[in-house]
Amino acid sequence: MKGKIPSERVSQFHIGAIDVNSWEVKQMLPVDGCIIMFCERGEMEFTSNSGRCVMHSGDMAFIVFDIVTVLVRMSEDFQAKYISVDFDAAQDLSFLITSNRFWEYIYTSPVFKLDRDARDVVKRWFASVEWLSAKCSEDTVEKVMRNEVENFMMIITDFAESHFGTLGTNHTKNRAWLIASIFLGLLNRYYASRHDVAFYARKLNISPNYLNIISKRILGVSAKEQINIQLVLEIKMLLDTTELTVKEIAERLHYDDPSYLCRKFRKQTGLSPIQYRNKAQPRANNINVH
Repeated sequence: MKGKIPSERVSQFHIGAIDVNSWEVKQMLPVDGCIIMFCERGEMEFTSNSGRCVMHSGDMAFIVFDIVTVLVRMSEDFQAKYISVDFDAAQDLSFLITSNRFWEYIYTSPVFKLDRDARDVVKRWFASVEWLSAKCSEDTVEKVMRNEVENFMMIITDFAESHFGTLGTNHTKNRAWLIASIFLGLLNRYYASRHDVAFYARKLNISPNYLNIISKRILGVSAKEQINIQLVLEIKMLLDTTELTVKEIAERLHYDDPSYLCRKFRKQTGLSPIQYRNKAQPRANNINVH
């Protein structure tokens, strides 16, 4: 990043704007909890967990902390407004969203294509929260912003289900779901240096075996498998966006043995890190940067 994205500090919320000077190509977007973004003009392409997404004028994006988001290109006239929610507030907000369809949609493609009426609603909403942050006291802003974002999230969830239908039985937000959610948050913060289930279990004051059981029930994979998934996403991002050698990537991710990293990566992807980089390189070369 070229420093921090410019914003106004609003308790657990940041309100600001992104343009071509805010985010460098091949740099990862720092997300503490979640970011709601609305494109006012221009175009931006980014990877979301290595999948390609394009955001045009009038589109909205919802990006959460465990999505690895890397800028591919941005037009010179790109301008977007955003609201960033910190981790603790995002955890609270996530209790409101029980829709499997919503989560499936944003992890597949976090960009929402809005029709004209929806774009007008989103524009007015961003204008109202900007007015709120400029005109009201900090205490009022904190309380009202939380309600505003909660209501907006519920509307986005309804939008996803009304356009794409429900997806299975929505999760019940119980203690098991909370443990899994906090585990993902901890993993996002510590995955580069801590690869052992026991570390995260200690943070959660539960046994490693119980964490594996909860993770399998809520996330569909064991805690160890989830750690490996996060690490492979980071390795892909580094292979796609840097010239780091496999040895240097291994050092960055605290692997003592680069060959062990290679075996883990091949098990998850079917390719060695070098094969993955060579396969991805022609695709990157074909990108038309404005």
